[in-house]
Amino acid sequence: MQIVFGLIGMALSLLLLIYRVPVKHFIGTIAWAEAHLGAGGTYTALLLAGIGGFFISLMIMTGTLDWLMGSVTGQFFGSAQ
Repeated sequence: MQIVFGLIGMALSLLLLIYRVPVKHFIGTIAWAEAHLGAGGTYTALLLAGIGGFFISLMIMTGTLDWLMGSVTGQFFGSAQ
């Protein structure tokens, strides 16, 4: 099931990267992105969201996200073993 969710997430991320201009016209400008990322900040935010979503989906698909989150949260909450 992780492979299916990973592939769906990767496909949606790639679609966001390809169609970020129509997505921006549909959602409008993101005020936070325009203020903090400069001119064209909405496009940059959509680009970063697409790239981040792709890599998170890849991590879900390979099980790396489970390992990473377990090792990070294990430091604070103890081992789940």
